[in-house]
Amino acid sequence: MHHQITLQKYALLILCMAAGMVDLIGYLALGHVLTANMTGNIVLLGIAIARAQEFVVLRSLIALIGFIIGNAIAARMIGWGRSESGWTKRITTVFVVESSLLLFFAVAMISPYAEQLSYLLILVLAAAMGIQTTAARRIGIAGISTTVLTNNLAAVVEDTVSIMYRMRHTSAKSLFKSLSGDVYLRAGAVLIYLVGIIAAALLFQHWPLISVWIPVLLVGGITLYAWTQFSDVRDTTSGS
Repeated sequence: MHHQITLQKYALLILCMAAGMVDLIGYLALGHVLTANMTGNIVLLGIAIARAQEFVVLRSLIALIGFIIGNAIAARMIGWGRSESGWTKRITTVFVVESSLLLFFAVAMISPYAEQLSYLLILVLAAAMGIQTTAARRIGIAGISTTVLTNNLAAVVEDTVSIMYRMRHTSAKSLFKSLSGDVYLRAGAVLIYLVGIIAAALLFQHWPLISVWIPVLLVGGITLYAWTQFSDVRDTTSGS
């Protein structure tokens, strides 16, 4: 069981990187729209409405709708059952759907029809991230969200304040030994999301048609590995 939880933590970090890359690719390739971070997307939507930028409003609305559709699909597929490990067979199946959507996006992006399909691509990419967000929430490790950086950052700040307070009463060596793995995981989630954005920006600048395949490989790899590791993990309650 401990081994499975450890694997899930690494998987969540990789998903955070994929989300950072997807946000960057969506922003640069699909008309400055965020398809993973809906907080930022709603901000962009509000600015576009205030400035009467119809096309920006439309793109942001499509992203928001796609994300909600992804949330709903994942929630329905996963149901409400849970396992002791957090990662169930249904969650793995949900990641299969996400991987398929990312694969469709990558294929469409390198096709001659990418520009004509831009609104559909926004919808597909946002739906994939909505699916990932709900799945990560159901896994429920350390309160990590793979797409909502604000939540992760707030948790890191809270952990830091707690550490600074406790340092007044114990040695630094003893304190860091006593810290739970969740503290490091939350900090890692913020850092690797940023790494994903930087990596995608560099790749997109020089090899844009290659960069769209990296999230496919990351999420697809996690999905394949989860299928081999957690295929026998079932819900403890009904998922209906």
